[in-house]
Amino acid sequence: MKTIEVTIKLDPVNDGAEINPTKITKKEEGALVIATNGESKIISEDEAVDIMDALSENIQGEYMGRTHFLTVFNGKKVIKVGGREYFIGSALIVKNTKDGIGMLSGDDFEIAAKEFAGRLITLVGDGQEFSAYELI
Repeated sequence: MKTIEVTIKLDPVNDGAEINPTKITKKEEGALVIATNGESKIISEDEAVDIMDALSENIQGEYMGRTHFLTVFNGKKVIKVGGREYFIGSALIVKNTKDGIGMLSGDDFEIAAKEFAGRLITLVGDGQEFSAYELI
C-alpha cells in the first residue's frame, strides 16, 4: 500500500501531495440515504453501489412522484395498511438519467429530501406513531 505524502510549509512552489490517484470522488456528487424518521446522509457512488448490491435479492424502488429521483429500499420492509403500501426505514435516493442510474449533485440533495418528506405519513398502532413513506 502506498503512503500519501503531503507537505505544507506555506511554500506554493513545493507544497502539495505525492500520490498517484486511483479514482476521483467529487464531494458534490453522491446518493442520499434518508430515513422515515427524518435523518439523512450523503454517501459516495461506491457506497450506493454497495447498498444496491446488498439489496439485490430484495430491492424495490419507485420514482418519487413525477421527478427523476428513484427511491430504492428493502422490499421486505414494505407493509400493507388499509389496502395501501408503506415503507418504514432507510432508503437510498438516486436519479434516473438517459444513461441509467445516476448520482445526485448540487441542489438535487435538498430537492430529493423535500420530495421524500412530502410523501411521509403517520401510521398509528398499539399506541405508537411511526413515520412511513407512502408508496404509489
